[in-house]
Amino acid sequence: MNNANKRRLKKKYTCPNPLFVKWLTEWKQDAAEKGMKLQYTYAKALSSLKKYPLPLSSGKEAKILEYFGDKLCAMLDAKLVEWKQSNISPSSSQASSESSTDASSSSSSNIGQVLKPAAKPASDRIFKNSVPVKTINMGRIPVAQLTVVENEQIVPDNMDSSPTDFDTFYLFPGHFSIILCVDNCETVSGHGRSKKLFISELQKCKVEYEVRKLHVGDFLWIARDNSDSEKEIVLDFIVERKRLDDLAHSIKDGRFREQKFRMKNSCLKNPIYLVENCSGAKYLGLPESTLEQAMINTQICDGFLVKRTQGVKESVTYLNMMTKMLRRKYQNLTLISGSKEAVQKKTISSNIFMSFKEFNCSSVKNKNLTVKEMFAKHLLQFFGLSVDRAAAIVDVFKTPSEFIDALEKCSSENEKVQLISSIKYGLHKKNIGPALSRSLLLFYSPS
Repeated sequence: MNNANKRRLKKKYTCPNPLFVKWLTEWKQDAAEKGMKLQYTYAKALSSLKKYPLPLSSGKEAKILEYFGDKLCAMLDAKLVEWKQSNISPSSSQASSESSTDASSSSSSNIGQVLKPAAKPASDRIFKNSVPVKTINMGRIPVAQLTVVENEQIVPDNMDSSPTDFDTFYLFPGHFSIILCVDNCETVSGHGRSKKLFISELQKCKVEYEVRKLHVGDFLWIARDNSDSEKEIVLDFIVERKRLDDLAHSIKDGRFREQKFRMKNSCLKNPIYLVENCSGAKYLGLPESTLEQAMINTQICDGFLVKRTQGVKESVTYLNMMTKMLRRKYQNLTLISGSKEAVQKKTISSNIFMSFKEFNCSSVKNKNLTVKEMFAKHLLQFFGLSVDRAAAIVDVFKTPSEFIDALEKCSSENEKVQLISSIKYGLHKKNIGPALSRSLLLFYSPS
């Protein structure tokens, strides 16, 4: 055949990624019904996806598209794993049902389009996607190499994928239970009558709970696989319970600030202070105005939720309400286990969580601290320096020597003050300010 008569045949997909389109549409509609601004993000991502002419093998690969960030790609990957669990089996014909016609490509799933039939039948294997290549050379998008592998899992982009450091697992909707964990100090020490009353009230409310040793916080919630009790992840809520008299004592001996720092450092996004009134309020040892100010600072400056209750019964009612709320929030979601580093980088609405084992091990109070952690604890000793301010400083200067070196490079006192005071902290990204900066200079740059 002459070259002049040769024609290149191109395959055009009418809808190359129908599964992703379907899920994004559902999420957009759900967000619109709830009046959430996320609907606009999903709409932009959906529009970008529809313009892309080729099939995508995973959510992670969709990161090459506009409006697709780590969070959205991880959501798609989790949904994809869930779909594959329920739709692909060794005897499934999903992979082999792909047709070369345009009509069939519009009705087939993402998996059906990108997975090719194995050369030899293998009844004991499962088709899964390989992780796409991370690098893009010379502006060209690499073609994902699709292989037939066993027991491979899709790991979201912001998750540590090293198998020696962490083993990822998934909890699918309807296959896990959410349980309240109670620190054993809340049941076996302190005010005996109060502890017995607390457990009695939990039992009356029929709250599903377990008593464990928690290295940080008094209460938290775990999601546990119904078929494998070893698979447990910690949800993003942690509670520290304080009676008013205990709050006063912890402020006087410095435990209050340390506990806040440890809760913030736990990587759980929603720390809660549960403060109970007590009968001997006039014998607290601190003015009530001081306690009120401490609670206000904890809520506004440190970003905690502060919940006031009138006693044990009301506290248990609150924990019961939180348990029910968390079940509603997570029951229809696929939850993914991740390392502490991955959880630190995630957004609030991401479904990546630490395993309970890693959480408790990383929260041990007397463990060997890194220089950065010790520097943060040191900074907390300065009057007026909150947890958020300390965290912001150590994010910029990892060690005291790095901080001192930066100060020595400044040519004037005003430049040193400006270096520290311009550091942003907290949710509202406020400046640390000159007053606190001068206090730090007196210690770290006395000259």
